[in-house]
Amino acid sequence: MLTTFDTGRQAQLYVGAGGLSRLAELSRSYNAKSALVVTDAGIRDSGLLDRVITAVGDELRIETFVAPSGEPHLATVDAGAEAVRRLDTPIVIGVGGGTALDIAKLLAALAVSPGSMSDYLLAKTPWSGRALALMIPTTSGTGSEVTRTSIVADANGLKQWAWGNELLPDAVLLDPELTRSLPRSLTAATGLDALIHALEATTGKGRHSFIQAPALEAIRLVGRALPQAIREPNDLVARQQMQAAACLAGQAIDNGGTGLGHNIGHALGSLYHLPHGIAVTLGVEATLAWSIEGNEDIFEPSANALRQGASPRELPTLFSELVDAVHFNEALATFASRRLDPAALAEAMQAEENAPMAHNAARQPGTDDWQALAKATVALFEQRVSTLTIAEESPA
Repeated sequence: MLTTFDTGRQAQLYVGAGGLSRLAELSRSYNAKSALVVTDAGIRDSGLLDRVITAVGDELRIETFVAPSGEPHLATVDAGAEAVRRLDTPIVIGVGGGTALDIAKLLAALAVSPGSMSDYLLAKTPWSGRALALMIPTTSGTGSEVTRTSIVADANGLKQWAWGNELLPDAVLLDPELTRSLPRSLTAATGLDALIHALEATTGKGRHSFIQAPALEAIRLVGRALPQAIREPNDLVARQQMQAAACLAGQAIDNGGTGLGHNIGHALGSLYHLPHGIAVTLGVEATLAWSIEGNEDIFEPSANALRQGASPRELPTLFSELVDAVHFNEALATFASRRLDPAALAEAMQAEENAPMAHNAARQPGTDDWQALAKATVALFEQRVSTLTIAEESPA
């Protein structure tokens, strides 16, 4: 089948343990006069922010912007825009997980683009350009460091998105040492997010060979490296493989988009503020068998990538086994008291900001499917949370 596509520019990657030591050299090479380091409270409190500032050196004027915990909001991004617009020829350095990187990318674009963040939601206004940007991920999952998309919550708390070539950074520094202290539950949830990115990109409507190649390799890497990173947190080889998987999967969704799991995940995030990796994992696990039905040929490469020789119909079981193997339920403990409403979830899944993800899926929900898929997701959440309760009540 003949296809027409444009893969877009790719950010330059600097990969290796101890890579943070190259930060001053990289900053100088872009001829910036100042730097805005964007991060979150967790990174600041861990001491990593101070290490980054020291690594940048004293040749640039350095300002910091520490975002509140949780999903980025319009007010947060607008406050950051005021900070970056005051700087002379800045380079924006994002340090952290998906939230910090998404904000950093948006601030780089807002540095030279007028107006407030709300003007650019859902790509309704083109960007005017961007400042220099360098991303340093401390998690392995979102792939935000190599995508042209950022997620931000609007004034009503609904997850929205912004898109544009201007959101792709100039360079990415991948240092596996920076992910080593990540808690097991976050390692699991973000790692599963990377797998889901790859799965949805390589099975979506926009798939082609230049998407499938990195996506399938990402699936192979996650299947092998994520359980090892959980078992041995100090295994830098496994952690570097997870960084590679996240980037490969990020490049895949940047060109192929996401699917039904992200449709459900974004709806869960908007309604119940479940973290992204948790939400999309629930969405995929609850609906994967339904998605595969009638589309076995589309899912065969992904099944074979996760386990050589596996059939598409085995893929849901393989996915659930991986979810259990990395102790995903631990990530649900903080949210066990949430009460999910299937009707509200089904409605949110059909909202304007979420519909494109469902439309890109291998199997698109029809009018009669939304409620059933929402019920399946809620039932899975309740079932997984119940295992936590049982574990707590069991005698030692």
